[in-house]
This record gives sequence, C-alpha cells and structure tokens, in this order.
Amino acid sequence: MLKTRVLYLLFPMFFALSTAFGQEQQPAAVNDPIVEALDSLVNLNNVLRFNSLNPRVVSDDRSVPVYSEDVYKARMARMSSPIPMVYNDQVRSYIDLYAYKKRGYTSRVLGLSELYFPLFEEALDKEGLPLEFKYLAIVESALNPVAVSRVGATGLWQFMYNTGKMYNLTINSYIDERRDPIKSTYAACKYFKDMYAIYGDWLLVIASYNCGPGNVNKAIRRAGGKKDFWEISKYLPAETRGYVPAFIAVTYVMNHSSEHNIFAVEPAFNYFEVDTLAIDKQISLKKIAETINLPYDVISYLNPVYKSGVIPSIGGPGILRLPTNYVPAFIAAEPLLFPPVDPATLANENVSGGSGDVSSAPAVNNDKDAAVEYKTEIRRVKKVYTVKSGDSLNAIAARLKCTVKDLKTWNNLSSSTIHKGRQLKYYTNVKIKVPVKKKPLTT
Repeated sequence: MLKTRVLYLLFPMFFALSTAFGQEQQPAAVNDPIVEALDSLVNLNNVLRFNSLNPRVVSDDRSVPVYSEDVYKARMARMSSPIPMVYNDQVRSYIDLYAYKKRGYTSRVLGLSELYFPLFEEALDKEGLPLEFKYLAIVESALNPVAVSRVGATGLWQFMYNTGKMYNLTINSYIDERRDPIKSTYAACKYFKDMYAIYGDWLLVIASYNCGPGNVNKAIRRAGGKKDFWEISKYLPAETRGYVPAFIAVTYVMNHSSEHNIFAVEPAFNYFEVDTLAIDKQISLKKIAETINLPYDVISYLNPVYKSGVIPSIGGPGILRLPTNYVPAFIAAEPLLFPPVDPATLANENVSGGSGDVSSAPAVNNDKDAAVEYKTEIRRVKKVYTVKSGDSLNAIAARLKCTVKDLKTWNNLSSSTIHKGRQLKYYTNVKIKVPVKKKPLTT
C-alpha cells in the first residue's frame, strides 16, 4: 500500500520528466547525440584553450592496438560494479567509437575527468550511488559544461529546462545552474535515486535518464512486464537503445585507456588546484580576469554557471572559482575590484537624480549652514570559505589571516577535524568612510 501511494504521489513528476527527457529522442542513425557531444569539444574554444595551457602534453605515435572478442569479454567480466557490464555487438560498436574513431576526443575527455571526476565521486558516494555513474556525464556532454543539445538540454548532465526546474536548479537571465558542476551533479543524483526507487535496476535508471520514465514504462508494458533492459530494448526509442551500450562502452574505455594507448590531454588545473570564493557584490568575470591577469577564457570555463559573464548580487553571495595560485592575487586586488563606497558620492548622486539606492545611502544634509565631515573606519565583513581536500584548520587560518581559535569560534567547531566541502564562515576587515559630525560652514 505504501509503495502504491508513493507511486501515485510521484506520478505527476514522472509524467513531466517523461515529457522533458522524451523530447530529446531522435533516430540515432540520423544524428547520433553521443557523437555530437564529443564533437562539441572541437567547437568549444575555451575547452581547447584550457587543455592547450598545459605544456606537458605530448602526442603519442604508438600504434592503435586491436583486441579480440575474448579479450573484451574477459576484461569486462573483471570489472567490479553493481551495474551489469554486458558485452555484445552494440557495446562493441561504441567501444570502437571511443577507442578508435574518436580516440583524440577521448584523450581530451580523459584529461577533463581530472577536473570533474573527484566532484562526481564525492557526490555519488555521499548519495550512496554506484561511482560508475560518473561516466554517464561523458555520454551526455563529453564533460563539456556548456554543452547544449539541439533541443536545448544543457550542461554536464544535459538537463532540459523543465527538468532542471523540477530539481531546484535556478535558471534566469544571469544564472543557469544546469551548467553548475556541483549543483547539477547533485540534481542528477537525486534523479538516479528517484528512478531506482521505482525500477530497482540500474540499467533501467540509465535508460530513463535518456528517454524519461514514461517511455521506459511503456516499453515494460509492451514487453509483457519484463524489467530487463536488453529484453525491453526493442520497444525503447532508437537513441535509448544505443545510450545504455554507449555508457557500458565508455566505462570500459575509461578503465582500460592505457591498453588502448589513449592518454590524457591534461587540463591546466585539476580539481584540487581550483579554489572557491564567495562574492557578495555584482561584478563581471572580465573585470576580475583583467585585474588579476588571468585569461578570460579560463575564468569563464571555471565559472560556466554565469550566462552573461556577470556574477549578480541578487539571491545571496555568488560563487567564484579560481585557480588556487590566483587566489592571493584576487585577495590583494579586492580594494580595486570592490572599492569602498564614499557616502558623499552617494549623497551627491541622490541629490542630482543619480541611480543610487536612496534607502541604502546615508541621509542627505539639507542644512545650508552645515557640511558633513567623514572619517575612515575599519569594518568587519563576513565571507565563506569552502574546505578542499587536504585542507587543515591551520592551513586555512594562515590563508585567511586569522587563528584556528577564531575559525572554531565562528563555526562552532568542537574539534579540528574538517571535511572537504564544508563551508566555513570567517571575517575580514575592510576600510569605509562614515560621517562623524556636522561642521559649520564659513562665509
């Protein structure tokens, strides 16, 4: 009874998901979206720039090895995963795609995995999901965070607009969280868990991610109630029939890339070389890039969530991701990036009909016999630091120019143990001008 009630309550959501995902179905023979995802890496200049920043990358001229059916079967039989790794002709065709026909692109994907896989693995482990789901993002987007399908699916996990909204991803004129690596990954995890609660089969979960639960349910009915992907496959949309074999194939290739002489085109920065800062004022990525002398395409690539290249000030602090070695330059440049607001300037703007916010500006002195005098004061401002792998309270305190005791007090910590991903609040000092008294005017 409980299961029936849960299914009844979730049915409207699944119907919407069927619509959102089902719209993407096209015959694979016409335009294979898996091939298109790989090809998108060629057209995305900042991906190429991002990879080409690494001077260690060298070409490998060794021959492309060829293996027998028995070798493939034996290797896949040894792959330990709760997701069944079946080998057949369909899987072999996609192994040929990733390991032979598009092996150059696979090298790029292998490099980009150094940036995204630690994040995926952390989220999947936290949500109790098979870690192999990280390879699904390769099938979806080839790890291109701004990939857009021909029907509008967007980001690493290729969420349609309505599905993204359903899973609480913000999409507006400034922000598209379908392109946010962290938030979109947790949204995908929520979807996987929702589908597994219904099907109890990981391959059907993967199939539903591509075509929606409505199409999977229809295929199950047409197959006489069978709940095995390979048995219902012929009743699924053409794209989905290739989607699951592509996932199995890319899982194999990523685990056996060296045997196929495929080596990573490494990105300039891996996951552990990127830091996160909280920004509470509107600013353009271009201004930050110019101020700290960071190539714009790099900062844009690390912050794909900002559609117009602007971190907005609405909706709470924005997140800025920078290469760790550029963080000191950013901190040093903060007075230039966010200069203190002179109350006198705001007052003059309001008197002359400027665009300043009257409610937040200091009161204007209309007494013709007096003027306002100002002094500089130091004010404390709260910020947020996200703990990275390998961080310790001592190292964080040194970076933020505070003490370990301060961090413990500000965050109610009873021990020095911290975990990656935790957000620690801290306070820093800034200079501002404030009015102090009225001074008589002389005539």
